[in-house]
Amino acid sequence: MKIVDHAVLAKTRAEEHEADVWGRFYIPPYFQLLSLKSATRSVYIIGKRGCGKTMLLKYMDYHTAFSPRRTEIPAEELRHVGIYWRVDTQFCNSMKARGIDEENWKSTFENYFAVVISIEIMRAVKAIAESCYEGFSLADHAKLSFVSMPDFHADFPTSPNELERYLEGRRRAFSTWVSNMGAVSQPLLPPGRTFIEALIGDLKTVPMLAELAIYVYVDEVENLVPYQRRVLNTYLKHSQKPFIVSFTSKELSDESGTTGSESVNATHDFRLISLDTLLDDTSRNVFFAEVYLANLDLARGAKEGQFISAVLSPSGLSLRQTSQYRDNTLRAIRTRFPSRPIKEVARDAVAEPRINRILSERVEKALEKRKASSLLNEFIAYSDVPDALVIVPALLNRDSRTPTEVLDALALYRKDGSGAFGTSWVHNNLVGALLELYRPYQSICPIYSGFDTFCTMASNNLRHFLILAYKALEVAELLDEEGESFGIETQATAAYEASEKLVDEIRTFGEYGERLRMFVLRIGGLFRALQAQPAMSEPEQNQFTINSGSRSLLTDEVKLIREAMKYAIIIEQLETKTKSAIGWDVVDYQLNPIYAPYFQISYRRKRKIELSVEDFGMLALGTENDYRALCTKMIKDDPLLPTIKQMGFWA
Repeated sequence: MKIVDHAVLAKTRAEEHEADVWGRFYIPPYFQLLSLKSATRSVYIIGKRGCGKTMLLKYMDYHTAFSPRRTEIPAEELRHVGIYWRVDTQFCNSMKARGIDEENWKSTFENYFAVVISIEIMRAVKAIAESCYEGFSLADHAKLSFVSMPDFHADFPTSPNELERYLEGRRRAFSTWVSNMGAVSQPLLPPGRTFIEALIGDLKTVPMLAELAIYVYVDEVENLVPYQRRVLNTYLKHSQKPFIVSFTSKELSDESGTTGSESVNATHDFRLISLDTLLDDTSRNVFFAEVYLANLDLARGAKEGQFISAVLSPSGLSLRQTSQYRDNTLRAIRTRFPSRPIKEVARDAVAEPRINRILSERVEKALEKRKASSLLNEFIAYSDVPDALVIVPALLNRDSRTPTEVLDALALYRKDGSGAFGTSWVHNNLVGALLELYRPYQSICPIYSGFDTFCTMASNNLRHFLILAYKALEVAELLDEEGESFGIETQATAAYEASEKLVDEIRTFGEYGERLRMFVLRIGGLFRALQAQPAMSEPEQNQFTINSGSRSLLTDEVKLIREAMKYAIIIEQLETKTKSAIGWDVVDYQLNPIYAPYFQISYRRKRKIELSVEDFGMLALGTENDYRALCTKMIKDDPLLPTIKQMGFWA
């Protein structure tokens, strides 16, 4: 497939796009439910990494709303002039202690917020004047007069360009002071909300800007220092048109206080929106397909392509909800990312000489343990039912099944698909058995292929899906593949490479990054080693639960779980039935399926392991010796322990 501009497909993070995303933002199916442009109070948007928060905010920002690329801008855009402010974590975290008490830092931060937002308001008004919006021109902009500014200080200019330059100078002076507090004096900053409201008030006295309303979206608010969140909570609580402050974060901030005695809550002060819950599986898959196919149109230079036309405007949402459109979209994407039925994967595996050889060796070894080596040829003769044959080694290693029982079951399955193989054995064991057949030769199992599989591995994370899809394109080009469809092996290789990249990326996830990465390596290695046990009684384990122990979770252990959930390293799931005598578990945690190809474990949510509090402590925060002891206890076959060590999963 001929790609003109690879950069379009390579941009999988919102931060890689410029501030103006007009013609680059694809309207999500839930867009109308958000009602952001008509909001009369604050909103708090939460969602995990890759769910689309930042691109949504860039679309709502004035750079996009009044983009030079727009050929027509309606008057109602003035009623929602968005300002996207992403928290500068390092800079904001430097505004604490250092010989200044928290009360003084509160007023200082509020004033800093005021100067930053005021500068953006000035730039937004200039963007309106420079755009194709007919109601306000550059000549009108030049006539603006901010008559209230000298009330704050005699040095404050009243003309728009001079005021913007002056405020920018104040911001730079403030940054210099924060970095050199002992060497320079604290600069004068405008006084918080009062200043912003006065600035907006001066603008609204101009008839052409009478409808002006400013909506500030503070991104990643959870990264602020607690007192700073309380300052912004105060802005949020008292928001009303024409100045409304809203938040976004990966999860709801646990800081609900304000600078006064009040607190904020979703009932009275803001509308809580969780982007992760707004799409069902079908809608999510269709949207993922639309984004990729629209990007493909752009990359090919087809700027008027079918999918581009559908996803760029809210007016296209009604068409996109029809069953015919959805079916056509899914058909188009599945043609490019075909899948192979699991039983066909088994057939191809048995037909591969190297894999067939190891399968025969495993059957032979299991029969030797059962003192039934004479039956080897009888078992191998069932290669015409490969989906049953590949799980025979696991069955023969289970004391509950005799070789004769397994042979009888094979005969029934060959005859009419009935018996234990037809009812449960194939369904419960085939994926795990295939993974173990491919693993010894460092081959990537073909089960990690197909559009629907990519969607499952990506979960609700659009970025992860796009990384998988782009990796497939990279691998295909390296292999000189041509055509509109990616091969099964190409997709599986792409899944492994994407997974490896994302495992390595974990180290960048905040202050716990390296510990989180080690936790993923440990839990993934444990799942892989458990899967590799000859009996394979629980072949698709990728979840864990903490349901026993003689103590409560320690503060650091709770923090690790929270950080892992915040970054979607583990996914909290509804509880599943346990075999424990305790009864029902409180919660299950699934390792994010995007990491499954790296460990060559199942991406499907099937089975779990049960950990005590003490076990989890060793797994998450323990030393190398602690982790080794845990693996020794949980893995019955000691020879499997090197499997973990060889992959570097010791701390």
